[in-house]
Amino acid sequence: MKTVRNFALLMMVAVFSFACSEGTDSDSPVIAKVGQGVITEEDFKKEIARIPDWAKSQFSSEDGKEKFLEELIKRELVYQKALMMKLDTDKEYTDKVEEFKKLTLTQLILKKEVEVNVVIDEAEVKTFFDSNADKLRVGSQVKASHILVASEEEAVKLKARIAAGEDFAALAKEFSTDKGSALKGGDLGFFGRGQMVPEFERAAFSLAPGNISDPVKSRFGFHIVKVTDTKEGDAANFDQSKESIRRQLLAQKQKAFFDEFVTKLEKDITVTKNEENITALTMPWDDKTTEAENSEEVPEPLQHQ
Repeated sequence: MKTVRNFALLMMVAVFSFACSEGTDSDSPVIAKVGQGVITEEDFKKEIARIPDWAKSQFSSEDGKEKFLEELIKRELVYQKALMMKLDTDKEYTDKVEEFKKLTLTQLILKKEVEVNVVIDEAEVKTFFDSNADKLRVGSQVKASHILVASEEEAVKLKARIAAGEDFAALAKEFSTDKGSALKGGDLGFFGRGQMVPEFERAAFSLAPGNISDPVKSRFGFHIVKVTDTKEGDAANFDQSKESIRRQLLAQKQKAFFDEFVTKLEKDITVTKNEENITALTMPWDDKTTEAENSEEVPEPLQHQ
């Protein structure tokens, strides 16, 4: 088991690490040469810093440092072989590079144009707390059931069947791709804030017992949420609440700023839509079985990670 665990950690190194410098321009001491590339002390420290905190102890000893360096060397050997095979001109590679550029530039402009310009001060947080103190609770829980499906269209149809009088639990058993809860009619039991993915949590905590949500999209698919019971927590004080309030207000303010930013862009950049081609679009899941449908159970489908 220890061997398997160590192998898994070393594989993680390969995922997290992108080591090596071309040439020796850096002033950082060289700790290994691999073909035309070198691994410097700076490279090593930068890459090992990417390892999650829970795994860092595995590489703290002299033996651990040596193992980590060996993984960087393996990574560089494979990289140089890929260059020899001219895979840097392969379409799959160039497509991913362009995708990475687009994603990184989008994140960068959001950081420079939105994150930098939107701040929440203590006074705003205190004002919100004073206005909503009676609603803020610590330890509040809801008991909810859900039906999880792959597409919004499926979710809308199931919501209509429930509205027409069909039994929620029976539909969950028949259609939900979360097989663990489906066996219990969709029941997830009681849970508190921070235990479910954010979209699901917002829907569940916004419903009164007996009410059913419209389709809620998360990374797992589309949920229909039914709240069956609630447990009210204790009244929160300002120190307990201020950080979550700050995050909530910041998200709201950033969204408003972003929407205004995009509206300005739409005035400067022409956007046209080809309605005929949009109508002809088919979804990837329309012609193949989803992973959830192929699986007997969707493991821990809502746990917030």
